[in-house]
Amino acid sequence: MAKYGYMNEVKIGKLRNRLSYYLKKVRKGAEITIMDRDTPIGRIVPYASAHKDDELKMIPPPNGYAGLAKLSFPDAKISIDPVDILLEDRRKR
Repeated sequence: MAKYGYMNEVKIGKLRNRLSYYLKKVRKGAEITIMDRDTPIGRIVPYASAHKDDELKMIPPPNGYAGLAKLSFPDAKISIDPVDILLEDRRKR
């Protein structure tokens, strides 16, 4: 539920046509639910409240997970210079 005690719902087409209007409402603290017909598909919330109230919770890794720091990769030997590949790609464009 939004700060003001009511839910702002808007269909995709209306949001597209009046985006500036809805963004002004969000700047003032409103939360907008984006609807695809009768199905909610997303929300626009003020930036500050998204980070204060809805902080992401860290999920512990599964048992036996070594982490990226402990992974070992075999030495990859590249016979082509990556810069040459980038320059060739840019010349094609």
